[in-house]
Amino acid sequence: MTASPVEASSASQAVISLERDYLLQNYARYPLVLRRGKGAYVYDVDGKRYLDFIAGIGVNALGHAHPRIVKLIRQQAAQLIHCSNLYYHEYQGPLAKKLAEIS
Repeated sequence: MTASPVEASSASQAVISLERDYLLQNYARYPLVLRRGKGAYVYDVDGKRYLDFIAGIGVNALGHAHPRIVKLIRQQAAQLIHCSNLYYHEYQGPLAKKLAEIS
């Protein structure tokens, strides 16, 4: 995120306190509670906008809430939301082949 250190609002502080009480604190976290994203931006619980430079730390580099991606995720979630690598499915092989051919 591109932002200077912030004071957590009361809404943010409630979320942060609850997580400190019930979740393992395995790394330091920025005192920012995100509510939504749109394109390259994320918004906190107070509506403040931040440019998202982290993109899910490599997990989601597609931006946030793009209509075509949301539509495809909905379609896929209605069929199969997750498939362990213990099993095969029809998309992994073709995607791996395509990535290998273009790299």
